Amino acid sequence: MKIVNEENHKPKKYPISKEFGFYKKYKLPFNELVFVNADRIMGVLPKAIRGTKKVDVNTKRIRSYDGEMIKILTFEPKETKTDKILLYVHGGCFVYRGALNHFNFCEKLASNDLCKVVYVDYRLAYKHKYPTSIEDTFAAYKDIVNNKKDNNKILVCGDSAGGCIAVDVIRKAKEQNIYIPDCLMLLYPVLDKRMKTESMKEFTDTPIWNSVLNKKMWDLYLKDNPNYISPGEMKDVSFMPKTYIETAEFDCLHDEAIEFAEKLKKENIEVTVNETKKTMHGYDLKNGKITREMVKKRMELISKI
Repeated sequence: MKIVNEENHKPKKYPISKEFGFYKKYKLPFNELVFVNADRIMGVLPKAIRGTKKVDVNTKRIRSYDGEMIKILTFEPKETKTDKILLYVHGGCFVYRGALNHFNFCEKLASNDLCKVVYVDYRLAYKHKYPTSIEDTFAAYKDIVNNKKDNNKILVCGDSAGGCIAVDVIRKAKEQNIYIPDCLMLLYPVLDKRMKTESMKEFTDTPIWNSVLNKKMWDLYLKDNPNYISPGEMKDVSFMPKTYIETAEFDCLHDEAIEFAEKLKKENIEVTVNETKKTMHGYDLKNGKITREMVKKRMELISKI
């Protein structure tokens, strides 16, 4: 796919909602120096997360596939026992740690007594290429399954690159014949390394994320791993659970999410698609009206699982 040179291209103006303010013009930096500094700065954030009157926050470490100890955080309602456990896989193009909006979302789910949330601090691709992030997250998933009670329901949620990891974790669960989650939630997900859709061709200069950055991400993530089959290329999706997919209107990833939804529907898998309007990728960085409405829809879905 031909990608416009971002340095010589005048950005278009997109009718994105004014409520996103600064983010309407923001483009996520993508170079190793930024990754290193961001990793150091954002690495402090999980240590600063504290419980509230309604939520207990605890940290533990689990062993990943190569013996490394991976940190996970749990957000659990204090006053209500819930039978639902949600594994949250943060986005950040495989190279950034979780941001404040990710932790706020985890805390909100727990504070509304919807579920216990397990957040996994997987290793990042600028240091650890594919499949480390998947293996780290799968270790967290297996820990949930191994401690699962009979009445527990397990959900997996991933935003952006976290959505790709989430699907790959379910693939590994199928391959290893362990419990498949009861629900999958994909928020403006990364799904197809082929980058062949119309939205991928059109949105070369959208704010936050675009196809130029998307290509750089895949090249970095899959360095020396050309045989990786991305979720959008999967031929068999019959084992996938009930799925919720959220898209952003002005996002190069929009169409591959819709294609994935259609593939699931052909297998008679229950799929809910929520196409947000006047939005760009990662719009829930900003806690405005649109984000609050979408978070409400996500919570309504979880309450019905």
